Amino acid sequence: MNLDPTLGRLLGFVRPYRMGLVLTVLAYVAAAATEPLIPELIKTVFGKGFERQTFSIWWIPLVLVSLFALRGVAGFAGQYMLNWTVLRSVMDLRKALVDALLRADASVYTSLQAGTAVTKVVNDPQQSLSLLGGTVATVLRDGLPAVAMLGYLFFLNWQLTLLSMVTLPLMAFVVKKVNKRVRAMGNLSYDAQMQLSAKVDDLTRAWRVVRSFDAATHERARFEDIAQQVRRNTLKQVAAGALSQPLSQLVASIGLSLIVALALLQARANQASAADFIAYITALLLLVSRLRHLSDLATPITNALVIARGCLQLLDLPAEHDEGRRELAAVRGELQLQDVRLRYPGADSAALDGLNLLIPAGRTTALVGSSGAGKSSVIHLLQGFGRPDAGRILLDGVDIDELRRANLRRQFAVVSQDIVLFDASVADNIAYAQPRDPARLEQALRAAHLWDFVQSLPQGLDSPVGANGSMLSGGQRQRLAIARALYKDAPIWVFDEATSALDTESERAVQQALDQWQGRKTLIVIAHRLSTVRSADAIHVLGAGRVIESGSHAELLARGGAYASMVQAQIGD
Repeated sequence: MNLDPTLGRLLGFVRPYRMGLVLTVLAYVAAAATEPLIPELIKTVFGKGFERQTFSIWWIPLVLVSLFALRGVAGFAGQYMLNWTVLRSVMDLRKALVDALLRADASVYTSLQAGTAVTKVVNDPQQSLSLLGGTVATVLRDGLPAVAMLGYLFFLNWQLTLLSMVTLPLMAFVVKKVNKRVRAMGNLSYDAQMQLSAKVDDLTRAWRVVRSFDAATHERARFEDIAQQVRRNTLKQVAAGALSQPLSQLVASIGLSLIVALALLQARANQASAADFIAYITALLLLVSRLRHLSDLATPITNALVIARGCLQLLDLPAEHDEGRRELAAVRGELQLQDVRLRYPGADSAALDGLNLLIPAGRTTALVGSSGAGKSSVIHLLQGFGRPDAGRILLDGVDIDELRRANLRRQFAVVSQDIVLFDASVADNIAYAQPRDPARLEQALRAAHLWDFVQSLPQGLDSPVGANGSMLSGGQRQRLAIARALYKDAPIWVFDEATSALDTESERAVQQALDQWQGRKTLIVIAHRLSTVRSADAIHVLGAGRVIESGSHAELLARGGAYASMVQAQIGD
């Protein structure tokens, strides 16, 4: 039997909790065992029940109530154990998906949208496994009693029961055709829903841009187009699934009509008693009611596999390249780029073209240049988020490819121009992934010129900052990111336009705090506002992926080259 690959992968997350499934099956088996007893009880009532003093009639309600009580207890136990198994499996699948995101290569995040990732990690595992769990519950709740009832029917009249099986091949053909259509429409519907999630994610992230361009009508129209696709594809999927039950019932009715007619003929020929006929028809109707539920299983199974296929794609994301085995315990912070070349996929020109750069330990090095000169690419490579096409990058004389990525990044504290804050408290954002030390928190906040503001908050350090710092101003968000970098106390600090959103007073306070560490930390400063790099020990001007001139602020001004032109242009502005 060839198992669907997606189903096989899902079952891998269920396997650790197979004991829960075993208990579920046992509970439903106990419930199914009571099913044939109902028509047998009816047979007894209509057979011997009308004879005087055969047995006490009060046994009938007692037995009937006991049967339904036993079925209820067994059904509850089965449903509980099944949901216990499903929820445990969902948790493990979500953890695996998050692990895949955490170890994914940096290139993945250039195309993976946040809304899509949220849907695939949070919603899809619950939905897919719940659909499969519901299918399993239906199979056990209705399939096992159907099997038991089928056995009882063979016991009563094997000829008629065997005749009923002739419709099964036709029913299987109908279900197969319907299921194929449901699967095709399900794939289209899922893809459209992912596009819809991505659009909503765009709207929530870029609401300022949308409103500043007065683009609400434009975005509403784009959203409506995608929503219409979802509606049409979902309706087609529902329509295909809705055909399954009536077509299956139509096929079943053919066999049922033949059986009823033949059963009546046998009864009239005195080959069966009225009690036997009533018991057989009751059992047959109970069997048909169970099969009716089983005929609806194609749609949820197909939907579950479509949804699961989408979220399991995250597990196949390329993992970050990390073949390093060395770890540096004490780092001075000297960095050297030797003839480094880098071209991004699809780019017309190289981002770095034979770049040679020395960043001494304990010195402040500034990288300046126009947009696209290669400054951010340097920082990207230094942290191991990408690999150069050629050349080497050394940290204290060791090629960073020899280092474990976690050990390499532990040496850096970075404040990027793209500020990212977590929906947590001020303290949790600053002491992120590190032990919380009140003295260090205060020191970092004072250095970032943020201490007085935090003290004015209702909950102080425990005050929430909102999603990505939405409860803070732009300058406060940037100072909080600076405080986080200061708290980390790494040997290499990188400030990529870190003071661009600060007012002059706050910028001067942060600059003074950084000056205190000059000579003790390796500081790398990237800035378009050249006033922030004047005190740097060395300024490197980048252009077209190369260093076009280097020196101190005074030396570069005296040289009258590219740096002097940039300073003059900003003074003119």
